[in-house]
Amino acid sequence: MCGVLNLDTLLLVQICVALLTTGLLVASACYAESPPEQRWWAAGNVVITLGMAMSSVQALPLVLNAIVCYGVIAFGLGLALRGLRVYCAETLSWTSIVIMAGVALAFAAYFTLVVPSLRARLCFSGFYFAILNWICALAVARHGNWRVTGITVGGFTLLGLALFLRGVHMLLHNENDSSLVIALSALIVPLAQICIAFGLILMVMWRYAERLRRLSTLDALTGALNRAGLEIQGKRVGLRALRGGRSLAVIMIDVDCFKVINDTYGHPVGDEVLRHLARLVKLELRPHDLLARFGGEEFVLVLDGVSLDTALNVAERLRARIEHERVELEKLSVRYTASMGVACSDQHDYDLIRLISAGDAAMYQAKRAGRNRIVAG
Repeated sequence: MCGVLNLDTLLLVQICVALLTTGLLVASACYAESPPEQRWWAAGNVVITLGMAMSSVQALPLVLNAIVCYGVIAFGLGLALRGLRVYCAETLSWTSIVIMAGVALAFAAYFTLVVPSLRARLCFSGFYFAILNWICALAVARHGNWRVTGITVGGFTLLGLALFLRGVHMLLHNENDSSLVIALSALIVPLAQICIAFGLILMVMWRYAERLRRLSTLDALTGALNRAGLEIQGKRVGLRALRGGRSLAVIMIDVDCFKVINDTYGHPVGDEVLRHLARLVKLELRPHDLLARFGGEEFVLVLDGVSLDTALNVAERLRARIEHERVELEKLSVRYTASMGVACSDQHDYDLIRLISAGDAAMYQAKRAGRNRIVAG
């Protein structure tokens, strides 16, 4: 088996895979809109590959080949870890990265210059780099969403395991012993590198897909659902309420005299009024309720498990709060009101389109009745 897993061949494969995966990450990060975490991953892989190359070239001076290379690899892992933390909306200080590299340099220098021992140096590097890879795996695992991060977590875990087993083997055997464990670890390392590279790219692709989904279903101005998002999620809420035997209520909200606000104060103030209204409505939202911007200044609130009387009470709280709030923008202070129409599945079934139509008709009745009031559909 050891003859098949030739160490020189596996080392060459490992170097080639490191170069290919590094090139892949660099290529994916070389465009203007690439996220910062992707650039950190690419930079980290470049530095790690440089350190691996330094450790493999025996013609280099001993300081570079046996000491500096370990610090370079640890520094590269620190950059990759910083990218993972950025992806998870966290950070990693430069001090921590320098300490990671400094520990690797210190131990490598000790076992090269003070107490020369290749075996001890290889044991330390195996254990230390295994721990750093497991820290990377933990940073991603804490983010959750295993369907997206599972490949990356598995890659870092597998790479750490291979390095740890190599360290254990070197601790128990002579450094010149070409055993099956060393050969298998040399085989596992490039496979883990491939998993990590493709896992990182998958994480970025998923995040872009999620942003596109949000852009296609959310209103850019207010953060509420747009009509497409309301159609998708509204059907789910309606079906869930129907199956649970609960009422489904709709509150249609329209800003009174919105054109006058725009004409008097300008469109930036009008936009701030819409954002302000969306923030106030979101305060009434429960986890399964929906808020959507239905038109220019018209919003729809979908309430799961709410009767008509309860929905009217919610609408009244919103109306009173809107009436007494002020919109502050620069030196302007603007008040506005809203008219609302309420409809419930108890009277109009669970068809969301029918509920919205009934709520819309009730809302226009409230406007005709003098605005700043609520009418039940």
